[in-house]
Amino acid sequence: MDPRKAAWWVMERLESAGYQAYLVGGCVRDELLGKQPKDYDVTTDARPETVQALFPRTAATGLKHGTVTVIHHGQPVEVTTFRVETGYSDHRRPDKVVFVSRLEEDLARRDFTVNAMAMDREGRLYDPFGGQKDLKERRIRAVGNAEARFTEDALRMLRAIRFSAQLGFRITDETGRAIRRMRHTLRHLAVERVTAELEKMWSVPSPSIGVQYLQEWELLPHLPPFHRWNHIQKAALLPAERFDRLTTREGRWGLLLHDCHVLPEQAARHLRLLRLKSADVKMINRIYQLAFDSRHWHPITPTEGKRLLLQHGTEPVLQSLQWSRVMGHLETETAERLEVLFERWAKEMPVRQLSDLAIDGSDLIRVTGEPPGRWVGQALAYLLEQVALGRLPNERSRLLEEGRRFGK
Repeated sequence: MDPRKAAWWVMERLESAGYQAYLVGGCVRDELLGKQPKDYDVTTDARPETVQALFPRTAATGLKHGTVTVIHHGQPVEVTTFRVETGYSDHRRPDKVVFVSRLEEDLARRDFTVNAMAMDREGRLYDPFGGQKDLKERRIRAVGNAEARFTEDALRMLRAIRFSAQLGFRITDETGRAIRRMRHTLRHLAVERVTAELEKMWSVPSPSIGVQYLQEWELLPHLPPFHRWNHIQKAALLPAERFDRLTTREGRWGLLLHDCHVLPEQAARHLRLLRLKSADVKMINRIYQLAFDSRHWHPITPTEGKRLLLQHGTEPVLQSLQWSRVMGHLETETAERLEVLFERWAKEMPVRQLSDLAIDGSDLIRVTGEPPGRWVGQALAYLLEQVALGRLPNERSRLLEEGRRFGK
C-alpha cells in the first residue's frame, strides 16, 4: 500500500474517534520541497494506549516516549502522542516525557524549524517557527534557543551538518555559533549514532558541504571515536570537495581516515572502532591499502593485473584507482587508463572466485584420497589462478586431474 495513503487512513480513523491527527516532521518537509518522502509519521493528542485500542494491528515500538507503530495493509505508520521533554542529563535522552494536548507544544521540542511543521488532511500547514520560510531561504535553523536544543541532544549538532549536506542548505550563524559553543558535549554520543549520521552523509551527492562544517568548526576532535585517535587535533584541512569526487561510501570513509592521519597499517583497527560491519571494514581497508601502495600500478602486465583482481576483487581495485586519482597519487590519465585495463581483464577472466570453479574441496579430497588439510585451500587457489589466466579450462575432469597431480 502507498505509505501516504496508509498515513491518511490512520489520521482519518483518529479524527473519527475525536482526536487531532497531523503529518509531522520530515515527510512534511520533503513534500514542501517536492520530494517523495520515504515514510510518513503522524502526531496526535491520543494517548498511546488509545492508539493501540483504536487499531487492529500495532507494535509498541516506543511506548515510553509515546510512539506506537500502526500497521495498515503491511505498511507501518509511526504514531506519536503530543509530548514535551524535560531533563537531558546524558545529552542524549530525556529524563522525563510528559504527554500534552497542544500541537504547538509538541513542535516546540523538535530540532530544526524545517522539521517542526505539521499538516492536516486538508493540506493546511502548521508552522509556528517559520520552517517554510527557512526552506525557501535554504537554511538550517534550530527551533527556539539553539544551545538549549543541543543541550537536550548533542546528536542534533551532527544532524544539522548532515541535513545541510542532504538538502544543500547553509546552517544559520546563530545555530553555527551554538554548535561551536556546545561541541564539547559531542563526547557523550554513542559511536553507533555518530557512524549512522556519517553514513547518511556519505549517501548524498555533495557531502563536502557537511565535511566543510566538520573541518571549520573542528568537531572531529570532540566526536567518538575520533577524539581518542592520535593526531586528530592536527587533522589536515584538505579541500572538502574531494568527498564529492568520490562516489562510494567506502571511498569517502577512506578519505576521512586519510584526513585523520590514519596510516594504512592502522586502518582496519580504526574502522572497527567506528562499529562498522566486518564486511565494510574488510572492503574499506582493502581499498585504503591498495591506494597507498603504488607498486601495484607501475608497470603492470595482464597477468599481474588479473592476479591482483583475484587477490583483492574487481570493486576494491577500481575504487582504489578512483581514490588514488582524487588524492593525486596517480595522474588522472594514468588512473583512467588503468581502470579501462582492469575492467577489460575482469571481463576476460572466466572465473573470479572459488565458487566459480567447477569443483570444490570435497571433490579434491575424494579424488586424491588425501585427508583434509591446508593443501586443499592451496590447491583450489592454484586451480583458480590457472583458470582465471586462461591456462586451464573450467572443466570438472581437467580440474580434478590437475588437482590430483597437485595433491600428490
